[in-house]
Amino acid sequence: MQWNKKYALGIAAIDAQHKQLFRLSDDLDTALANGIRPQDLDALLVRLKQYAARHFTLEERHMAELNYAGLGEQQQAHAEFADRFGRLHQQLTTDGLSADLTNLLQQELSGWIRDHVTGMDQQFGHFYKSRG
Repeated sequence: MQWNKKYALGIAAIDAQHKQLFRLSDDLDTALANGIRPQDLDALLVRLKQYAARHFTLEERHMAELNYAGLGEQQQAHAEFADRFGRLHQQLTTDGLSADLTNLLQQELSGWIRDHVTGMDQQFGHFYKSRG
């Protein structure tokens, strides 16, 4: 999935971080196409964890400052993301690299972008823009 300006929320820092997530997804796709190694996947999952910690904190702070009614739902989705990708990282550490793991990771990441960034986050973007 490619970044499109229609996904922009209008908050420069959050939009930049969303673009970074699209790049991480592209990096995963490229690595899979070129024959990913366990250490490559480990590094990508670490980057994803770091991204999530920074991004979710920033996004939730903006939502809280604006008294966004959907904050609780967002926090729950963010916690589920962190848990899900943490478990996938643990699976890599425990079981090693497998086609099932890489396919699942790719599906989860693209699903998150599709459902959350271009879906749920857009609701906050509309709210943010309506607040002037």
